[in-house]
Amino acid sequence: MSLAVVPSLDELAHDPARAATLTAEVKGAVILQVAAVLTALSTPTVPTNGARPEPAPTDDRLLTADEAAAILGVTPTWLYRHAKTLPYTRRLSRKVLRFSEAGLRRWQAARRP
Repeated sequence: MSLAVVPSLDELAHDPARAATLTAEVKGAVILQVAAVLTALSTPTVPTNGARPEPAPTDDRLLTADEAAAILGVTPTWLYRHAKTLPYTRRLSRKVLRFSEAGLRRWQAARRP
């Protein structure tokens, strides 16, 4: 088999009907090309500056308004009123709010003198 008879992926993309006329040997070569492209496309990319993305915290709990209020020393009503401005608020549905414990503690530490 000569590489000159193997059509490029670009040629097959422009004329897909041409794939039906290929021999089994040429089809195998094309499949190898496709596999190489798919492998390259599915490999996760690393940021160009060499930094790795920070993994999501696994030990974070979502607290109820009562639990979060007890930690902060405020009332649950205060939390509900200020939920839109608090960065650790998580809206689970239209009527259900929870508060990220890790986010709450970071926010609390940043605000302490």
